[in-house]
Amino acid sequence: MSHFIRERQERRLTILEGISQGLNHTEIATQLGVNRWLIENDLKYMRTNGDPKLKEAQKAQEQIRVKRPSVASERNERFQSMTGMTFQEKSFRNMIDFNRHALMKILNSKNQHAAIMSLPKSIRKTLKRNGIITGRWHKCEITLMALDYLFG
Repeated sequence: MSHFIRERQERRLTILEGISQGLNHTEIATQLGVNRWLIENDLKYMRTNGDPKLKEAQKAQEQIRVKRPSVASERNERFQSMTGMTFQEKSFRNMIDFNRHALMKILNSKNQHAAIMSLPKSIRKTLKRNGIITGRWHKCEITLMALDYLFG
């Protein structure tokens, strides 16, 4: 057996154990003292060969992740308790406040669609992603929720 195959077999057990404990690739690599890319390469090799132990370890990992609350939801709950609003609401308000000048320019124009289309594409994408404008074909307009915040 070649040296590389032996090393891969030795890492395999630690990788499977780490996955079943819910560790990510970086944590497993740190545990082994190797580069993260080597771990990902070994995992790719195991997936390609259909390693049954890998599938079992991934099922155990899913069970652990379902039981453990996500970090994002904990942060969102803490942020909401401090400010009274979620991250999404806060980012929505920030986007409207930041782009207030452009939004007022759109509202004062005769044709909202033409005014929106005259904005740079990056700004249009950001406004659409945050729910400030609609992106319908030939009918782009400011959403009711954005209008409520602007005039409310």
